[in-house]
Amino acid sequence: MSRTAVNPKWWKEAVIYQIYPYSFKDSTNTGTGDLNGITSKLPYLRDLGVDVVWLSPIYASPMKDMGYDISDYRAINPEMGTLADWDLLCQTTHELGMKLVMDLVVNHTSDEHEWFKESKRGKNSPKRDWYIWHTGKNGKEPNNWGAIFGGSAWEIDPPSKEYYCHVFDVSQPDLNWENQEVRDAVWDVMRFWLERGCDGFRMDVINCISKTPGWPDAPITNEKEEFQFGLVHRFNGPRVTDYLNEMHEKVLCKYPNAFTVGETPGIKVPEDAIALIRHGKPLQMLFNFEHMYMDVESGKKIFYHRDWKLTDLKAILGGWFSYMQDHDGWDSLYLENHDQPRIVQRWASAAPEHRTHAAKMLAIFHATGRGTLFIYQGQEIGSANSPSWTYEELKDVEEINYYDEELRKRGKNANMSDVLAAIQMGGRDNARMPMSWSGDANAGFSDGSVTPWIKVCEDYKEWNVAIQQENPDSVLEFWRQLLKLRKEHKGLIYGWFELVDEKNEQVYAYRRTDDKAQYLVICNFSAEKIVWESPIEEMGSLLLGSHDNTSDFGSKMTLSPYEGRLYMKRHA
Repeated sequence: MSRTAVNPKWWKEAVIYQIYPYSFKDSTNTGTGDLNGITSKLPYLRDLGVDVVWLSPIYASPMKDMGYDISDYRAINPEMGTLADWDLLCQTTHELGMKLVMDLVVNHTSDEHEWFKESKRGKNSPKRDWYIWHTGKNGKEPNNWGAIFGGSAWEIDPPSKEYYCHVFDVSQPDLNWENQEVRDAVWDVMRFWLERGCDGFRMDVINCISKTPGWPDAPITNEKEEFQFGLVHRFNGPRVTDYLNEMHEKVLCKYPNAFTVGETPGIKVPEDAIALIRHGKPLQMLFNFEHMYMDVESGKKIFYHRDWKLTDLKAILGGWFSYMQDHDGWDSLYLENHDQPRIVQRWASAAPEHRTHAAKMLAIFHATGRGTLFIYQGQEIGSANSPSWTYEELKDVEEINYYDEELRKRGKNANMSDVLAAIQMGGRDNARMPMSWSGDANAGFSDGSVTPWIKVCEDYKEWNVAIQQENPDSVLEFWRQLLKLRKEHKGLIYGWFELVDEKNEQVYAYRRTDDKAQYLVICNFSAEKIVWESPIEEMGSLLLGSHDNTSDFGSKMTLSPYEGRLYMKRHA
């Protein structure tokens, strides 16, 4: 692919904003977010520069995994509203010039879904084969697969003496995608929402729909554990591509403007991804996880932190961007979501003296890569993790299971401060606290008469939308400027990507080039003031910077801690 060849698509240029509905806006003062709350904030998203609103699951669910355990794909969780409320949300989104994307969670259902209830009735049930059942081995589980949320990935059904597979929680049985009836049922669900006005789907753990045939044991990575944590054999089975091609043939090709992105943990290199997204088919892009796992011990959960180097990040993202531009693939750009802690202190610093500048630097870094831009709620105001968690405050099943398992190993009355510290650093609840709209009670998420379903971040009086809307130097206003620039300068979307000073461990720099201009992105990821000399002598003019005291414009520059700069030089 040539350095000037581009294949423009609306979904490549879109700015996508992920909403975690339970935590976005409570319009009924019940303590939980709802659809009408989202509708009330759509003008805010439009003014930010958002093109697509993506909703995390809003379907009927017992909420054991916060909506990723669905009991009815065609019904709305009553706590969040009704189908009529969804229709209003969809209509208003479209009237404001934006699109609405839904979460498609079809690797598994809730154990309260009617499909599973019928499957569990007995071996002769017409839906028995809609899920993965196994007789076991030597009177035990079929293999040593560990579930993502702890324990075995197999659960015994005493009446039938068979085990069902659940790669995640015991309440989330995996669907059997080998069964054509299951696939046809999924296609029907997709058509239901697309016909109702939905503009596409984010597909949850979509590479888990095919497992390794024969159910072999996973490699033993922890001899102390009976069941081995990890993705091997549970993800990336031999028929993932076949199933997604069938999805495209049966559904997606009938809706050519539909948006698709697949969540694919365990696809580690772009060579293994390209078959799923080349030329935007069968999916348009994937969420890979390598940049999200680089600070986690290999083969372990996110609570096991390890140190990382900036060159690690360059190798991962630079490698994906470079490969995709050579092979007609497209990347997703995300630093946060509902499963990840806040990025400002994960990759930079939330210390008072650094937080604003660090959030702005990360915004420049995030919004100028090669791919479609995804922003998670609160990221645009520089939201940070809670400074601390108690066990009683935890809501996430993964965190609770991790704590309980560690307590079981250590014994009653054990010191668990290190476990809570690990949760504070890497736990999912950090991203699920209510959106901080104002300094009012409950951060403006709901009024002071109720207690939100999860605690409000302790810093909400200082870090909220209302304050930042009145401050032209805020992180929020910076994001607005940045998104406006991204829409005006297509070279920041389609331009050729090239790393600069690749071996530098403090500065992440790269160049984007199209037929109109060259753009140079410079990000100091360190807490130190440093002198950096650009190997590109003609950088052009400064388009945007994280600091307002930039005075050196030559190729040799002094960068403040966590400083980011974006330069542009037009071609003669």
